Amino acid sequence: MQRQVSGNKKDSKLNGRGFTVLMIISCLILLTGLGFLAVEPIKSLKREQIMGDAMDVMISKMSEAVVTANPEGEPDPENAGTDIEVTFIVPRDGNEAAGEEYDYFGDGEDGDEADMSSIRAFISSRKAKLPKNVTLVCIGILEIGKINKRLPVWNSTSTVALRYGVGLYEYSMKPGQNGNAAILGHNMKNTTLFSKLYKLNVGDNVRFIKLDGHVQDYRIDKIEIVYKTKLAKYVDASASDKPQLTLVTCANDYGYGNRRVIICHPVK
Repeated sequence: MQRQVSGNKKDSKLNGRGFTVLMIISCLILLTGLGFLAVEPIKSLKREQIMGDAMDVMISKMSEAVVTANPEGEPDPENAGTDIEVTFIVPRDGNEAAGEEYDYFGDGEDGDEADMSSIRAFISSRKAKLPKNVTLVCIGILEIGKINKRLPVWNSTSTVALRYGVGLYEYSMKPGQNGNAAILGHNMKNTTLFSKLYKLNVGDNVRFIKLDGHVQDYRIDKIEIVYKTKLAKYVDASASDKPQLTLVTCANDYGYGNRRVIICHPVK
């Protein structure tokens, strides 16, 4: 009987140790999972902070330009055609946005894993060639009152630029010039950037503010959902021979690979 009691105590100790080990492993798995869940919100917060800092710089420079040009606070008509640009330095790494490996024309978005691997490798190699701190150039501010958005517009649609605002497509015109000015932005799950464009309707207003203080108001005249392979003709400068502003973001609510295209014209 004594041997049996002793054996039971030993088994109980072993079971207790096993339970403790199992609990430790479970806690580690839980903490790891929570850590992964926290990564994107932390990155998003950092992106928002950097974008906010950039906006503060842009608004300050804009105020300086307006006051210097005209004490009454109006843009200087003599310099109305002069483009003012402001640079801002952001980190190359650390604040990646979820889904940024997909470009607006859809490369790899619905391809097989081999395609995705090659695209990720290409993007990584291209990003690795950038300096650790990347200089972005802001050409103005985009305001959309209906969805309470005020975003810096960079003169690039690079992966890094689109983390911290929206970007002017490189093969389009600048806002206000004859031709099409296409501005691209991410549709984020956390309601930042262009995530709320789906709330806009024909007749709503969009405003572009140049850094010299000049304001151009636009009216939305058309909204289209376009499949990625058909997008190129909507963003090119030749999409219009008169001033036109085109906003573009993903429209995954219509199925992956679709893009929301919002076409605007100046309000005179």
